[in-house]
Amino acid sequence: MTDLTDIAGGGEFTASDEEIERALEEASEELGEPVAEIEEEVAYILDSGTGSATNEGVAGTSVGANATASSDPRLEALELYKLNNRI
Repeated sequence: MTDLTDIAGGGEFTASDEEIERALEEASEELGEPVAEIEEEVAYILDSGTGSATNEGVAGTSVGANATASSDPRLEALELYKLNNRI
């Protein structure tokens, strides 16, 4: 299992480990999926391409232009994963 609190590189991580863990638990409840599975999928998003979730592009909006976006790529990748599961 990939632990998002142990990932290095790929962007500046500004969220605390507790914030990441809380966001994963909330996503697990929201999506009805195990935390470990969500964590693996989010790690895959981070590892694909350049390693930054903002470069995956959510409707072409960058973090700098999106007032609701997080500056932590792990949280952005988690939001991307949740969005994908809602579609």
